[in-house]
Amino acid sequence: MATITRYELCERIQRVVYNGQAPDDATVTINLINKYVNDGLAAAAKKNYTDSIQLDGIAYVNNSFYITYRGLTITQNAEGNWQFSLPQIPLGLGRNEGLNTVQLKADGKTTQTAVPLSQNQIAYIDSLKRVPNKLFYWNEGQTVYIKSPLILSQYTATARMISGGDSSDLDSVLNIPDDYVSFIMDYAVKFLILEKQQPLQTTNDGLDMK
Repeated sequence: MATITRYELCERIQRVVYNGQAPDDATVTINLINKYVNDGLAAAAKKNYTDSIQLDGIAYVNNSFYITYRGLTITQNAEGNWQFSLPQIPLGLGRNEGLNTVQLKADGKTTQTAVPLSQNQIAYIDSLKRVPNKLFYWNEGQTVYIKSPLILSQYTATARMISGGDSSDLDSVLNIPDDYVSFIMDYAVKFLILEKQQPLQTTNDGLDMK
């Protein structure tokens, strides 16, 4: 697993874009590069998934791409379902890879792993008899919804997901396999070179540059 911070990776990408030390008036800034790093992480996770099928014949994503978030607050919505917000939209693939596991905790006890639902299964599950001790969930973007006969307000959620960590903390260490660092760099550089080539508008005349 790579032990590289977001800032170190962004700085390395910036040096590639400028073929050396970036000038003081560089338009491709560290903050701009950081925005492309998460996209690169998602692309890298997808590539890792594809590579695993080709090499091993088994679909999986390397554990190094995952982060476990704990203590996520659960609330009830107007439809009566329970929900909580993820720190970010899961990077990578489908429901079984991008968001890998969901568990709930209260009073030192942990529930069984919740069962993921596809969009087609959400309405169907309502027609079934309640399954004791079973939690069902699905996510729509950054929000995870839970179907359960239990009162979950005293619980917090634990979610394991593909993530680049805290994108607002440039000193955080990225959780990616070493051999995918160059892939993420190449992915980001491709777009940032285009950003760099955009002409600067030096006059404030209210017109866009063509």
